[in-house]
Order: sequence, then C-alpha cells, then structure tokens
Amino acid sequence: MPYIDKTDVEILAYRRYKANENYSKSVWYLAELCVTINSNIKNADQIRPLESDSVVLLLKDKVNGEVLSPTEEAIKELAETIYHEGPEKSKLHFHIAEKTLLLEEIKKVIEENTLAYD
Repeated sequence: MPYIDKTDVEILAYRRYKANENYSKSVWYLAELCVTINSNIKNADQIRPLESDSVVLLLKDKVNGEVLSPTEEAIKELAETIYHEGPEKSKLHFHIAEKTLLLEEIKKVIEENTLAYD
C-alpha cells in the first residue's frame, strides 16, 4: 500500500490555493483524478472524491504498462456530482492534492511492474 504523507498533501493543496484556480475547474480536475484512479484499480469507485481514507491499491489486470485514461463523459458525470455536493474550495484543494499524489503512486507501481516484466 502506498504511503502518502499528510504534509505532502498539505503543501500541494496550499500551492493549488495560491494558484487561485476557479471553483469549476477545481471540481473538474478532482473528478478527472478520481475517475482516472478508479479506472486503474480493482473494485472501481473505491476512491471517492470527497473522502480521505486508506486504500489498498490492487491494479486491474487490464492495466498494461500505462495508466488507463477515462472518458470525458465519465469525468463530466463525476464533476457534476461533486459540484452539486458543493464542497468548500479548500476541501477541493486538499482532495485534489491527495488524489494527485495517489495517482503518482499508481503510475510508479505500473512502471515498476512493467520494468520487472520487460
């Protein structure tokens, strides 16, 4: 299970805050991160956009050396859900930072497993 340091999440969230990105764009980016992560793990929808929890990452069998990309429609659907929940912008920044670091860990695992089988 990857370890994501809370301090790293807070630093990345603060950087996003300082970038002053608009609310809708932040919602879209969080949705994109979640859908991308869920596209690459077993038991999809395990990663919820506005929840922080420890997740055992088990890559899907069809992940073949690269991160699977979601469709724009899947991102749009989740973005609408997030938008209607109306989270505070600071919470969006925190969850985007957390999901960004989680996706980076997934990419590392995929790369390491690909190199191991080359």
